[in-house]
Amino acid sequence: MDFLDQSVLPQSSHHMVLLRYLLVLSYVLFVPYVSVLFGSLAYSLYFKKKSEKSGDAIHKKFSKDLIDFITYNKGIAFALGIIPLLSSVFGYAQLLNKSGLNVPEFLLISLIVLIVSVFFIYTYKYTFHLKDIFNFAGKNTKAGDSEQDINEDLASYTEKTGTLHRKSGQYGFILLLISVYLYGGSVELAADTARWESGNDILGVIFSIPAVLAFLQFISGAFALTSVVLLYIYFRPNSEVKIYDEKYGAFIKKFTLRNGLVATALFPVIFVISLSVRPINSLSYEFFITVIAVLILLLFSAGLFYLMLKEVNVKHVSALTYVMLLIIMLMVIKDQFAFNTSTKFQTALLSRDYGMHEQKMMEEMGISAPVSGADIYNGRCIACHSFDRKIVGPAYNQTLPKYEGKKELLVKYILNPVKINPEYPAMPNQGLKPQEAEAVVEYLLTTYKKK
Repeated sequence: MDFLDQSVLPQSSHHMVLLRYLLVLSYVLFVPYVSVLFGSLAYSLYFKKKSEKSGDAIHKKFSKDLIDFITYNKGIAFALGIIPLLSSVFGYAQLLNKSGLNVPEFLLISLIVLIVSVFFIYTYKYTFHLKDIFNFAGKNTKAGDSEQDINEDLASYTEKTGTLHRKSGQYGFILLLISVYLYGGSVELAADTARWESGNDILGVIFSIPAVLAFLQFISGAFALTSVVLLYIYFRPNSEVKIYDEKYGAFIKKFTLRNGLVATALFPVIFVISLSVRPINSLSYEFFITVIAVLILLLFSAGLFYLMLKEVNVKHVSALTYVMLLIIMLMVIKDQFAFNTSTKFQTALLSRDYGMHEQKMMEEMGISAPVSGADIYNGRCIACHSFDRKIVGPAYNQTLPKYEGKKELLVKYILNPVKINPEYPAMPNQGLKPQEAEAVVEYLLTTYKKK
């Protein structure tokens, strides 16, 4: 989409780091909110259907309370759902600029679908109350001749409201599923550079195994988190929500503990399977450390659920809530580690383009900036190279020894790089001037000798 391309500005490596932090913040806000929105709506629809079949007042009350809880403030949908997803659209548009990847467009479609879904969900909430009001009015209206027209109007509006209520709930649920699926599939595609050409279309996102596994992971996580949040709202110490009916409280406690345990136990299985399809170029030590921490905390959460279910006591609900929030943060960080690792080369290209843009701007303004090898290294080289470890390119302590006493040879290579080692991708031409290449070579060799 042209307007997304037009919104992109050249970004330095430091600015791209800030953009990645913005993505993390967007995830931390968006994922928990949409998870609880999905879980609450799914539970609400389920118990509404059960109440219609059985006439159970507890099921109906729980269905209404669930949707009222998640939609009690319209601003939350914008603050925690729409705005974070919009931020992700522009964040990916910047970080994936010139890659030819359609991830920002797919996320924009996900955003539009989410907005429509939220509209239907709030319609479902309001018609829930209107339907009850019309039913109550119909039961309490006298059956005299003068009230016949009113009775007919009430019956008509009750039927129409019931139809709108049913359809809005179904449409909201389906559209929310579509939005979440596109979101998860797009994020998975962004971190898998091997699929950037073959899977860079809407069908490639929809029918990819990583997208399916990310979706299943979201569903299990959503039900687990929703159960935890409901327990926290109703049963945490000093809760403002009072349950005056003991039977209703026992029902909520049993349902949320049982379903929370099942979802939390299922989540690690899907999580481990999803790791098996992770592209190798997205893996790192930080990624694996985060994965281990997530698995440990998931097992701990399942243990807390089991303990509370066995004892029929929710005394650990506060601790469980904090652990689940920590799991979400670590999951977000894990995905960001994968994205950062797999897009090192893309970052290096954008850093190079920024340097060329900055240099051109300074030349147009008649400003001659002093050449600093350290600045060139930190602005362009550091994205792909380190002195002591492999990133995208080889570590300097492996390559610089052969250039000792051959400074001119390294300058020549930087000015016109060619593929040498088949284990690494060819270094992109950084567009440096001869004096800039000499400055960065001097910095590299001097720093290498000190190390």
